[in-house]
Amino acid sequence: MTDSQTAATARPGPAEIDPNTLTYQQLQSWNCALCGLPLGVDRPLGTVTIARGATHTTYEVRGCAPSCAETSTGPAAETEWRAALEHAAGCLACQTLGGGCPEGEQLLHAYEEAARQARAEDSA
Repeated sequence: MTDSQTAATARPGPAEIDPNTLTYQQLQSWNCALCGLPLGVDRPLGTVTIARGATHTTYEVRGCAPSCAETSTGPAAETEWRAALEHAAGCLACQTLGGGCPEGEQLLHAYEEAARQARAEDSA
C-alpha cells in the first residue's frame, strides 16, 4: 500500500467529536462542529487532528455560542448567510486577509442581525 492509498486516521477531538465525520465547512470553522449549522457567534471547542499517511493536519473546531440549542436561525438568516457566502466565494477582497470588503461586511452584518432576531423570536 502506498502513502496515497493509506487510509485517513483521526484522533478523537473535544466533546467526543469524531474528526472523520466532520465536513470541510466544519473543519474550516464555517459551520458548527457539533450541529453543522453555519456559525455566527461561536466558541472554540478545541482541536482535532487528521492523519493521512505521514501528514498530520490539526484543525481548530468551533461551535455555536453559547450552545447549539440557542442558535436556531430560521429561513431568513439562512438566506442572508447564503448571500454572504456566495459573495465571498467570488470576491478577491473577501478572500484576502484584511481585504476589507464593504459589501461583504454589510452582508455578514445582515446575517448576524437576522440570526439575532430569529433567536429573539424563538425565546419569546
